[in-house]
Amino acid sequence: MDATTGIDEGNERFREAVVTADSAGMPRLYTRDAVVLPPNGNAVLGPEEIEKFWATAFKAGITDARPVTTEVIRMGDYALEVGECTVLAGAKVLDRGKIMVLWRREDRAWKMHRDTWNSSLPLQA
Repeated sequence: MDATTGIDEGNERFREAVVTADSAGMPRLYTRDAVVLPPNGNAVLGPEEIEKFWATAFKAGITDARPVTTEVIRMGDYALEVGECTVLAGAKVLDRGKIMVLWRREDRAWKMHRDTWNSSLPLQA
């Protein structure tokens, strides 16, 4: 499977997990040694911490995340995704920003290996 198709499929699985608040399923979307690098927080390392991170996000009200890929740079068994994402709580936009995800082929699927994002919205006082 080519990187772009794999990333598109991975993003669809990610969105389904967000919509269903499936924090237990989130680690399966990441490599075994993945790192999530959220804004305004510490690095999140490994499956157990990734599950806890997303459970907290869902408890905070996130109900949807809509990633849009604008560029994929293939590097062997890795691919760098650059794009944008909108995060919602119901119909309310919580955040809109940029994403950069390093994907890696693992177990014959493309999975997130390093996941980071930042906001495009103005800083709130």
